[in-house]
Amino acid sequence: MGDVFMNNIISYLTTVYHPLAIITYGSYANGTNNQNSDYDALLIVSDGEKQHDCSVVDGIVLDIFIYPLSQVIGEINIEDFIQIFDGKIILDTDGAGQNLKDRVLRFMETRPCKTREEVAEEIQWCKKMLSRVQRGDAEGYFRWHWLLIDSLEIACDIFRQPYYGPKKSLKWLKAEHPDLFALYSTALKEFDEEALEEWVTCLCKCFPVD
Repeated sequence: MGDVFMNNIISYLTTVYHPLAIITYGSYANGTNNQNSDYDALLIVSDGEKQHDCSVVDGIVLDIFIYPLSQVIGEINIEDFIQIFDGKIILDTDGAGQNLKDRVLRFMETRPCKTREEVAEEIQWCKKMLSRVQRGDAEGYFRWHWLLIDSLEIACDIFRQPYYGPKKSLKWLKAEHPDLFALYSTALKEFDEEALEEWVTCLCKCFPVD
């Protein structure tokens, strides 16, 4: 995104919300944005209620979450803010943005991986879902999509890799486990029962259950 577009978005956000902090994350923060990308950011404001802004600025769709300061300090659920872990702090008038990001990073450093028992349960879930897909009705097709989506995070759990959303996780899977990535890509693209079964079978082999 060019400087003019960036400046216009920041100008809009500062004019409308008068934020204490702006943290942008996602594709516009890491330079992987394209013509279909949203502009993702978290704003901290002095007071008010939590808001969501999906306005369009210069043809770019915004995906902005606005939090009052009271909801980002003290006892909060840090997992609600994981998306900013690699975000860029654009504005931070009193350190609230940096403080929130530091808390997220500390949480991620100490967050335990799922136990072997928990991953084993996920593997069994994949097998059950695969069998229910074969019923061929609306519920079966729903479970088909459900299985395809959730199994990416399960793959991360198997290899003890934190799940950072589909974009980063797909990039990780392609780089670290290209054969597995190829099976997953085929299952996504072909929407073929055999391809889905191959993906789930290979996933299960990566974590044999006693």
